[in-house]
Amino acid sequence: MALYALDWFSRNGMECSRVKAHNATFPKHTHDEYVLSANLSGIEEITLNGQTLQVNAGQITLYNPASIQSSRFDQHGAEFLSIHIPQTLLKTFNLSQNLSSHREAPVLAEGVFTHQGLFNAICRYAQLTQHHDSEEEEQALLLLCAELFSEKVTRDAVVDKDLDRIIAFMRQHVNMKLTLNALVQVAGISKYALVRRFTAYTGLPPLQYHMQLRLCAARALLRQNQHPLDAAHRLGFYDQSHFINAFRKVMGTTPKHYASQVGSGKQKFFIT
Repeated sequence: MALYALDWFSRNGMECSRVKAHNATFPKHTHDEYVLSANLSGIEEITLNGQTLQVNAGQITLYNPASIQSSRFDQHGAEFLSIHIPQTLLKTFNLSQNLSSHREAPVLAEGVFTHQGLFNAICRYAQLTQHHDSEEEEQALLLLCAELFSEKVTRDAVVDKDLDRIIAFMRQHVNMKLTLNALVQVAGISKYALVRRFTAYTGLPPLQYHMQLRLCAARALLRQNQHPLDAAHRLGFYDQSHFINAFRKVMGTTPKHYASQVGSGKQKFFIT
């Protein structure tokens, strides 16, 4: 497996990277941000919402926060640009442009799209992050948001209040490993019903979903310059090898390496 990230950039919660992948996979995982990617070359195969989709060169992928997805790249390899957009940014843009009266982050149509304007906007933003010109970068970001909302991309969210209550409980307890017994006490349903309904609702079983939330929290702490060991202990990971392996499966790199990239702002590095 080979993943190689180039021109990695992080500022104000935004992350942007150019990635080359060859005979590589990303297992099922999630992010707290919107993830927007432009496929520059090759083919990516993604799994999203129970569907397997092919992403060709010139196409884009879009994932909402908390969506569960996985990716696979064959021996011919692929190269793509990836941008992580904080929920607060799109929520603020949505309200400032009177695109919605809702104060929640918008729910976007997700999956694989052919959209030349948005593809170009992703490439433009990624290019300008290398030049340290804040005005040009802000303009490129506004153009990216404009293209993102140039068509009706918002959709109504599917809501299950019982399961949303469980997810809220999980978010409040990312500092520990939860059990099914603890979750059924919150849910008020059987273990069987919990696992079946939760998996259908989110795409992951409850314990695996909670692990993803803990890893997202770890990533946030590392972006705040927390030492990886401190972040692990704060989140209840007392087995360091388990924490490192779980983090690497989702992020493609170790917590220590990720923290060093956040600290440096950008750098080329192997993801192995």
